[in-house]
Amino acid sequence: MANKNQGPVVAFFDVDGTLTCRDFNEGLHVNPTPRVEDAIRAFVAAGNVAVVCSGRSIVNLSDLEHLPFSGYVTLDGTHVIYDDEVIYDRTIAPDTLAATVDEMRRIGMEAAFEGTYGTAALRVGLDHLPGYEDIPSLEEYERSGAPMVFGKANFTDESLDVCLASDYLMSSYTYLNVADGNHELTIPGTSKGVGGRALLEALPFLPAHVYAFGDSENDLEILSIADTAVVMGNARDAVKAHADYVTDDVRDDGVVTALRHFGLI
Repeated sequence: MANKNQGPVVAFFDVDGTLTCRDFNEGLHVNPTPRVEDAIRAFVAAGNVAVVCSGRSIVNLSDLEHLPFSGYVTLDGTHVIYDDEVIYDRTIAPDTLAATVDEMRRIGMEAAFEGTYGTAALRVGLDHLPGYEDIPSLEEYERSGAPMVFGKANFTDESLDVCLASDYLMSSYTYLNVADGNHELTIPGTSKGVGGRALLEALPFLPAHVYAFGDSENDLEILSIADTAVVMGNARDAVKAHADYVTDDVRDDGVVTALRHFGLI
């Protein structure tokens, strides 16, 4: 990057809890407020580069396609797209996935496996995956012929105790608390920071400044590589401790507040 010409400002934006929240969304859809959407457009119209940086997969971010994002760091950094080109991709190894499913069944844990081609739910009859009712079961997903490649697993508070007590799961994955009763198991050695670095390396310019906006534990790595870390007012104190600037709550359009504070719109 040192040999590149200096270019515009780059900002990474988390989605859930940052650009939008459950109060605004319907199911797995993503619905930023009109003020937030207008702010993203104004940020890019000023010559800057906006990048989505989410735990979601690209297939669950289609609601943002109408906004001028140049890149997508998805699945907690395991799948990265810049200028419509995949520049980084990591998935759970097949043998690890098989062993994970066996272990989750053994301990009675329900989880949703999320990947670039889709999401599949491992259900054991406990109804511990609110919001994933319309997601096919792992068995249905496999029978459909969809690629069995996933970047992470999502689960809720109801499965937390059995997950944390599993030596296999805790030694095979990185555990993250992503707030609001939601948790993730991610591939060791991957993170939003790893994916963010891959995207920055792929840029044809050296950013004038890098901002990162987030609210939960899975944002800590991208916040750490930014020149300025912006944390939402709805974040837990443990995440706010990593902020250069704490903005308003997501429900009060904190992204807009921060972009205006830094003179970016």
